[in-house]
Amino acid sequence: MKAALTRYRVMAYATGVLLLLLTLHVVLQAVQKDPGQPLFDADGLGAVVPGAGAFIPIAHGWLYLIYVIVSVDLWFRTRLNFPRMVGVVLAGTIPFMSFVAERWVRHQVEPMLARESAAAR
Repeated sequence: MKAALTRYRVMAYATGVLLLLLTLHVVLQAVQKDPGQPLFDADGLGAVVPGAGAFIPIAHGWLYLIYVIVSVDLWFRTRLNFPRMVGVVLAGTIPFMSFVAERWVRHQVEPMLARESAAAR
């Protein structure tokens, strides 16, 4: 269960950081676009970091998929409250919320780990 928690925590932070970069990218696109130009024709972060306009959305999409799989794996191992775990999975789509969800999950799972290690003694 400890390894599942560690995997979840890594993916929560990675997904959260890339979601913040994606949000910044879209905001920059909105600022950069000319009147009458479609929003997604602007460069966004690609104007500052070459290739970021394509890399960041794709990377966040793949990392979010891995985040969902790791979250479901953690739920299978811990059987935390199902509606809250659905919220944890959806937290990867709202800026800053994956960090909040990670903290909640960690506070729920760490006592389980302590009981598990005490029972093993």
